[in-house]
Amino acid sequence: MAEARQLRDYVPADSTAGVTPTIEAGELTGGSTDHTVWSCAGNLTAVRSIRARVREFLSGMGHSDGALDDAELAVSELATNALLHSRSGQNGGVMTLFIRSDGARLRVAVADQGEREADAGGHSRDDGEDFGRGKLIVDSCATRSDEYTSETTHVAWFEIDDARA
Repeated sequence: MAEARQLRDYVPADSTAGVTPTIEAGELTGGSTDHTVWSCAGNLTAVRSIRARVREFLSGMGHSDGALDDAELAVSELATNALLHSRSGQNGGVMTLFIRSDGARLRVAVADQGEREADAGGHSRDDGEDFGRGKLIVDSCATRSDEYTSETTHVAWFEIDDARA
């Protein structure tokens, strides 16, 4: 499978033509922000690239090694969940990564293209099977975390307070 690559121009997946995953703009004010749209190529190689981008950006902002480790683990969970449970993980899918550093606090959000179609395979977020450990991992790494959904987008985010930044 091809390595996931960063996109400068968004090319929508066929099943979601014209739908770019977004985050509510009012939540990203002040500080330094990185906003990247990733081609997921229908595989998990995007997770490695996203994890590296988060570490690179936050390291450049002066965050502590502990905060970097926690952010890298938590974003791995969010990105993996987006690929496994949303249209972003289907061929041609994309997800949007938002990273924000504001002094002693960092915020990372992953926006995906919403629920998979019923016949597309994969798992639904509501399957009720042996899932949910990723949320526990994110919660253990983060100071705060949450998620919200619109008609076309699911956004999961976390914040880490880093007094050593």
